[in-house]
Amino acid sequence: MATSLLIVGGARSGKSRFAVAGLSPRGRVTFIATAEARDGDMAQRIARHQAERPAAWTTVEAPLELTAALAS
Repeated sequence: MATSLLIVGGARSGKSRFAVAGLSPRGRVTFIATAEARDGDMAQRIARHQAERPAAWTTVEAPLELTAALAS
């Protein structure tokens, strides 16, 4: 049986940390990234998050079309 987990929260609330710590690095995970690098600080945070995610996870970049990303 398939299960889904949707992690939501505000900026800098620990969503990525929670996902990386709590989900299997080899599991079937699709990480939907909604942030945009609008300045240098954010670009660094995004790069750090990308490096922390397990390679087996699929990442979908969807800063504006979250509903469509979830549907697909």
